[in-house]
Amino acid sequence: MHKNVVRSLVSALTAGIFFSTSAATMAATADSSSIIKLEFTPTIEIAAVGDISITDPALGSNAVASEDFCIGGFGFPTFSITFESNDGINDNAFSLSGNGLDVPYSVGFDNSTSGTFTQVNEGQAVTGQTRNAASCSGSDNARFQITIANGDWQTSDVLNGTSYTDTLLITVASE
Repeated sequence: MHKNVVRSLVSALTAGIFFSTSAATMAATADSSSIIKLEFTPTIEIAAVGDISITDPALGSNAVASEDFCIGGFGFPTFSITFESNDGINDNAFSLSGNGLDVPYSVGFDNSTSGTFTQVNEGQAVTGQTRNAASCSGSDNARFQITIANGDWQTSDVLNGTSYTDTLLITVASE
């Protein structure tokens, strides 16, 4: 009986080692991969553009005023900005209208709130502007300037009138 117990024990140990070794060598594996991607749909906004009113400019000086505003967005590195005069005249000039007269003005753009203004042409996009903010959350990051030359507003015809207006359309586009 003692022989049978020893044989059974040896058989059990041998079977355990065999199955253990077999399970390790017969284990199946598989793998796969996943591409992780972060994407943005290009979005652009313009905010906080206010009206400009130039009242009683100093005689002998250009009539000048500027307005700070915000351009924000993501999904693009640069943008373009276009300024258009909605004066009702199909031309390529900025002009104020009133009292049967048109008074020309110029527009400058600065892609910051402390740099220099670059004069723009009516209806022509200013391209390659660096995006400065992902969103407009109350802080301005760009500005435009309106200049009415002294020689254009300080004439007897213009001074006889009281009010000259235009609607300036500002369009931004991602590039």
